[in-house]
Amino acid sequence: MHFNKVSLNKNKMDQLYSVSILLYVVCSLPYCLSEICCTPDVWKADMFLDYGLVFIDNKRNAPNTAYSYINGSVKLTYDYENRRSYLKLQGTEVSPLLPVPGMPYDTTIINDYKKGFQYNIGPDGSCQKSTIENMTKQCIPENAELVGNGSFVMDWNKVQNYKYITSTDIKATVDATISRNFPTASCNPIHVVYFVGSIESGSGTMINLDVLNVVPYNIDPSVFNIPPQCRKAKPMVSSKQNLMLDHLLRMNILT
Repeated sequence: MHFNKVSLNKNKMDQLYSVSILLYVVCSLPYCLSEICCTPDVWKADMFLDYGLVFIDNKRNAPNTAYSYINGSVKLTYDYENRRSYLKLQGTEVSPLLPVPGMPYDTTIINDYKKGFQYNIGPDGSCQKSTIENMTKQCIPENAELVGNGSFVMDWNKVQNYKYITSTDIKATVDATISRNFPTASCNPIHVVYFVGSIESGSGTMINLDVLNVVPYNIDPSVFNIPPQCRKAKPMVSSKQNLMLDHLLRMNILT
């Protein structure tokens, strides 16, 4: 692999640095009318996140190849009833485009879908405000392929594994393991892996989420309080090139 930090053009740099701008926890997909199961409308969870992006430029004259990888822990609060979500990510980013081998990553995302704004709050209190689209309900789509059945810890805690391809403008292959609460149509995520390919051979994005401590119907509403500095920030339009990361950070963890 050849890493050329100087000759990367601005568009490729922006694509790679979109990882360091993380996260877009919004839901722009329409409500799924046909689904196998859905998460509760209100829940919170802890997650472990692995996010890797590889860009391989096969140009013979000036090949530009680089990668970015983020590993960290996530605290999520999802409130579909009131159209809002909260995400706190703390971890480390590694990339040849960064000035140090491993850069600490700490960001808080608050999404207010009713007003159409997302607030990205840094560890220093700085705030970026951007527009977002509609929120979606988290569901396994009806056309998903059932790969396997099992149980987790107890026989009554049924676990299923599904594979499917998202129906959005960005096609992602999804491998989702969920726990089912029979006989209801409710389910909780356990492990989700996304892969998004690229027109560049050998390039792509892989996202891995391990979901722990899912607690339905018991959240702290104070996490959605918008800091004063965010209210004064001028809104920006979301960058189209961040859409791939956008889908994860919209917390489309199942759809």
